Amino acid sequence: MKRIYALSFSILLPFTVLAQSWETICTSSEYIYGTGSGSTVAEADRHALANLVGMISTFVSSNTSMGFKELNVNGSIDHKGFVESRIKTYSQATLTNTERIILKNEPDAVVGRYIKKAELDRIFEGRKTKVMDMVESAERAEKKGKIDDALRYYYWSLCLLKSLQYPDEVKYSCPDGKQRLLSTWIPEKMNDIFSEIKISPIKQVDNEIVLSVKYKDKPINSFDYTYFDGMDWSNIYSAKDGQGVADLRPGQTFDNLKIKCEYEFAGESHIDKELENVMTLIGSVPFRDAYINVATKEIIPKDNVQLSTPVKEVHSNTNSQNIVQSFDKHLVVLNDIAKGISQKNYNSLKSHFTQKGWEQFQKLIHYGRATLIENSDINFNKLGDKVICRGLTMSFGFKNNNRKFVENVVFTFNNGQKIDEVLFGLGKEAYNDIMMKGVWDMDARLILTNFLEEYKTAYALKDIDFIRNVFDDNAVIITGRMTSRPRTKIENSSYIDSKIVKYNRQTKNEYLRNLQHCFAGNEFINIRFANNDVIKAGKGGETYGIQIKQDYYSSTYGDTGYLFLMVDVNNPDNPIIKVRTWQPEKDPEFGIFGLSNF
Repeated sequence: MKRIYALSFSILLPFTVLAQSWETICTSSEYIYGTGSGSTVAEADRHALANLVGMISTFVSSNTSMGFKELNVNGSIDHKGFVESRIKTYSQATLTNTERIILKNEPDAVVGRYIKKAELDRIFEGRKTKVMDMVESAERAEKKGKIDDALRYYYWSLCLLKSLQYPDEVKYSCPDGKQRLLSTWIPEKMNDIFSEIKISPIKQVDNEIVLSVKYKDKPINSFDYTYFDGMDWSNIYSAKDGQGVADLRPGQTFDNLKIKCEYEFAGESHIDKELENVMTLIGSVPFRDAYINVATKEIIPKDNVQLSTPVKEVHSNTNSQNIVQSFDKHLVVLNDIAKGISQKNYNSLKSHFTQKGWEQFQKLIHYGRATLIENSDINFNKLGDKVICRGLTMSFGFKNNNRKFVENVVFTFNNGQKIDEVLFGLGKEAYNDIMMKGVWDMDARLILTNFLEEYKTAYALKDIDFIRNVFDDNAVIITGRMTSRPRTKIENSSYIDSKIVKYNRQTKNEYLRNLQHCFAGNEFINIRFANNDVIKAGKGGETYGIQIKQDYYSSTYGDTGYLFLMVDVNNPDNPIIKVRTWQPEKDPEFGIFGLSNF
């Protein structure tokens, strides 16, 4: 009998302790709590969280400055409603920082959720830190002429700022050393950027207008925009290296084209659920200065497709006269290529290609609706017995999607003056980052540039065979995604979860399988590189670590992040990737993955 009493007591004890613990939480001034019931624990928990969010909103509402634009409901200000909407955007953080007690088990479950009031300050502070990080990213992007990134991060930081508890009190140390309120400084910065963007027509190719896009009188590195064609606003177009395009409707004349600078990037906000929730709550914030009128002026009609005299960028030991003569024949071929592309008479060009080159050219031409928009400033590099040509710029549009890209196309000739490789080129910034490494042999710089262009092209053209061959069988492949789960005490090893990014290591086969699924589900993929930092490994001969900013676009997804590649180019014709990592943000502890991590 004593044993039965003891057993009964041991069974009842946890529930008694739970009841006492919950009673302590409910009567303490240190906690905010909510309860929920349901047929299952999961259902009761959802209701408890919803109740907790409401209680938090009530608590925060009396201590929150609305700031900016308050929520108007039926002609009246619903202060509490807007605060509650704000709090719901912190739901991910709330889930992370609340505790749960099952007060009654299934089938009639009752769950309690609670959080320390002091923890709320930490949640708000975490979002404030994200605002500051985005502002700093915007400033860096602006300095590099990446106006799409600058506007994206300024606008996103503005949206997050509005969701803070005291948005009108957050200050920022500006480059001039002054402390400014972000609520007024960010809009000023965005309007300043808009005022420095100058867009003018260059020429017309069929129904396509080629545009010069400059920022502070310099060619813009990257810039996204839409335009009004007289009937409707266009899909998103991307300008690159100072050039963009606009398509006219059949029979339409070019007259005072109005362009809107893209700054919301709402389609990319889903990479951060917290940001997406906030943008949904806040709604669009209009900027009148984002609209730019392109003044009408006489433009050159359809391009005559005759290439200009090349601007030579040459690596060779021969004298300059012989170099010019050696490139004359290549120039004749490029003239034919330009003419064939402009007239869409592709089959007439087959004799200029090797079998491999012709297959790549066909894939590239069919990547999207291809149009030749620029054929000046042709330059050549010699790499062994190969000749690499840059300077043909093309636009690519997609029938079923909302993107149009401008790309520089690179042609590589073999020693028989046949085109053996056709690639999407790096942007000028990424290209110059490598070519300015004067301490390295020129061949090494050209090999690295060519490798990155092959890599970029393989993803755009969904060349899974190239990607399979370029990765080492034992390659280290790490991908990161945003998460708010803090690391635990026992997670103290490589590739663990952090407060910002969760890292996941994949095998080569796992990565290829996921990539094939991605290729199959997208009409197009486009990658843009910028901000290269290339370091030669101390050991391993011609092995390099490449840290590079990557903008990734596809028909179903888009993101921006940091790519690291450790590549062995000891055999220039067969480079091998030993390590590939991707992370959406710089890690607060180590920044970007690099050679020192492996």
